[in-house]
Amino acid sequence: MRKATFLLVIVFLFGMLASAVEITAWVTYGGVMGNILKEMIDKDFTPKTGIKVRYEPYMVDAAFFQKALLALATGDAPDVMTLSAGQVVDLALRGAIEDLSSFPDYKKAVADIYPGALRTLTYKDHVFGLPFELGWTISFYRSDIFTELGLNPPNTWDEFKKIIPKIQAQGKSTYLSTIGNTPDGHVRAFFPFIYQRNQDIFTEDGLRSNLDSQAALEAFREFTSFYTEYKSPLELPEIEAFSNGDTPYMVTLNWLYSKFILGKPQLKGKWGITQAPGTVDAKGKINKNVPLSSFAFAMPVNKNQERRQAAWEFLKWIASDAVQKEFQKRIYESPEEWILVFGTKGTANSEVFAEKDRKIIDATLREAIGPKAVVGGYQTYRYLSFAFSKVVMQKEDPKKALLEATKDSNTELIKKQKEFERFVKRL
Repeated sequence: MRKATFLLVIVFLFGMLASAVEITAWVTYGGVMGNILKEMIDKDFTPKTGIKVRYEPYMVDAAFFQKALLALATGDAPDVMTLSAGQVVDLALRGAIEDLSSFPDYKKAVADIYPGALRTLTYKDHVFGLPFELGWTISFYRSDIFTELGLNPPNTWDEFKKIIPKIQAQGKSTYLSTIGNTPDGHVRAFFPFIYQRNQDIFTEDGLRSNLDSQAALEAFREFTSFYTEYKSPLELPEIEAFSNGDTPYMVTLNWLYSKFILGKPQLKGKWGITQAPGTVDAKGKINKNVPLSSFAFAMPVNKNQERRQAAWEFLKWIASDAVQKEFQKRIYESPEEWILVFGTKGTANSEVFAEKDRKIIDATLREAIGPKAVVGGYQTYRYLSFAFSKVVMQKEDPKKALLEATKDSNTELIKKQKEFERFVKRL
């Protein structure tokens, strides 16, 4: 009897070893953050699931996307990879990325994620990635200088315009960031103005530019006026200008939050954050939609069903609120002291942020939306940036510049739709 039991145990253990699955993950985090995430995988994910993960960190640069394309084309792709949100659908349209919404437990997996973060990862109701690290637009203000001048942080764009002369009268400036005066920065700075009018730069079906709509024209006129009429600088050394008080109010990206806390201790108690200004609608309600970006985890298409399911188990684990909060906590407690927000609501409401800031960050992310995924959409971004430069640099009429951008972007969109037609039909 003992011999039979022993043999059964041996057979069971052999079966467990034989069925062990190992997946490969290409992940953007190396260094301290990579070590923390790998340790969490080894000590939490693998013991819980029996799935081993070969963790391969890589640098996020232009060369990586080409590497990913080659790996996908030759069948050498990993089971899991991180990409910028915009790259996910680009690869998915080529049939290279799994539709995560096809898994029966998909809705449960995304229950804790901010819905706006899924928008850029979605095409025709198919979801191809799960968001991880987030980036968004928010306002920073020097509370000491605002108190001295008798000002309150603006709640709307009109209120923003009203405080500009008072700040400029002190020899100071305000700033609406275009992220180094770059094409992506121009578009990102424009998004709040059109989103807050319940419109987009594309039509609802994503097939044409919506820049010739009345709402888009109104949004573009107001947006460009901050540079033509109110003289917002196109570029700024943000940390220095905010720290020395030269620019006591900025609408920019959230990453500066940790820079001010960790790198400028002399500012403690002298600054704060608020949601970016909003637009008042016809009913008097203030819309505060802002753009949201992310790194995302995606699954290359895999014919090996065992590894495919194992990769999905990993994505569910990494997208859970508990795991993202633990990762956030550990990187905050590391020597690097990063203060980041990830895809889940718990990470915006965690103790790594001052209590007074949690509600502001959460409210911002509840209203934030990722840019719409559109075939060839980057072409519209390019022409919108051209229009911005024509108005701000060459003093061209905003309507003329925007109509030209609409015409040119529609031409390019149609070309791209024809190029990708055979892929889109598969979805």
